Amino acid sequence: MSDSPGVSKEMLHQGVTPPVAAANHPQMECGVQANVVPRQSFADLDRWMERYQQADPDAPTALVRALSPALLRFFKSQVASREQADDLLQETWLRIHRVRHTYRPGEPVLPWIYAIARRVRVDGYRRTRRITLREIAMELLPERPAPVRDRNVGPAFDTLVAALPEAQREVVTMLKVGGLTLEEVARATSSTVGAVKQKAHRAYERLRDLLQSGEGAKGAAQ
Repeated sequence: MSDSPGVSKEMLHQGVTPPVAAANHPQMECGVQANVVPRQSFADLDRWMERYQQADPDAPTALVRALSPALLRFFKSQVASREQADDLLQETWLRIHRVRHTYRPGEPVLPWIYAIARRVRVDGYRRTRRITLREIAMELLPERPAPVRDRNVGPAFDTLVAALPEAQREVVTMLKVGGLTLEEVARATSSTVGAVKQKAHRAYERLRDLLQSGEGAKGAAQ
């Protein structure tokens, strides 16, 4: 990441996990815990983004340290390996650096950042798919590597959300890990608040069923 002044690869590996905050959805009382960005710090993030646009050298470090843990969890909930998630995280910060001028000061920065993260994930999926199809066409069929599991992350949240459909998994991760509100998730996903509520409700019902049936604990123990 040396081609992006102010955003270095080392910064992405200094992730400072923010403290756990309360869930922002009243139905999320099924015992699932995840690290989220403290709500009171969101105004500070908006200001850091404005300072980033003004070429403040401290701003990139502050944003990377505050948001990388949640963004990494977002990507890990969508892809098979930690390596892929790391690559998507780095690409996200590169893209944020390139398009930082498009952020509108005074608006919440989290929906803007997660919208970029979603596009990076989609682009990464398409790129991986093109490579896979090309390999198949050339009759190069190596064994598919087993998913890499991060032993340092508690299994409860990640194991449970893995059982959700992609759209629900995305919404729950933004709400629980990113700490976004329903309105901010709707903005980040180019959706409506009603659609987000519906996905979140169905996801919470599914997670509650898993916990009550014991499947979540079984998956965590394996």
